Amino acid sequence: MIMKKLLLALLPAFAMAASNTSVVDPFTQMDKIFEMQMKQMQAMQKEMDSMFKEFEKSSLGSSTMPVIYSSGGMMSSGLQDKGDHYELDIKIAKAAKTDFDVKSENGLLTVKVSQTNEINKKDKNQLFKSHSSSSYMQSFTLPKDADADNIKHEMKDDKIIVTIPKKK
Repeated sequence: MIMKKLLLALLPAFAMAASNTSVVDPFTQMDKIFEMQMKQMQAMQKEMDSMFKEFEKSSLGSSTMPVIYSSGGMMSSGLQDKGDHYELDIKIAKAAKTDFDVKSENGLLTVKVSQTNEINKKDKNQLFKSHSSSSYMQSFTLPKDADADNIKHEMKDDKIIVTIPKKK
């Protein structure tokens, strides 16, 4: 009898909790926070690039000198399901020389990119030389039906295209 009264008293609370759709998934919140922080960092990076460009113009006395400071080079990618295979397009910054490596191990696909740029510019009174190098690495969890042993990759323009066949 006491149990019935207790259940009847708690029933409205259970009904409200069941109809409450504002249950917060902590991982969704973390993703939103991470995305917001990445946008802020990218805006900060653009502002810093702008500051260095202005510094370069004022201290070198010439706006025709090449820009040596750039945050470019971050990889962006997207995985697409193409039916019998997946395709991962990884857009990278243009560079004079680009080396890359694609490996699959323990359900992870890892892409490493190394880039170098050299600038040699000579005006009538100035000689400008610059060398920069950068490297990036990004790992992706392979889909469960991916055939990790037969992954192929190629470079086209400023993209690395990774073809991941599906298991049969």
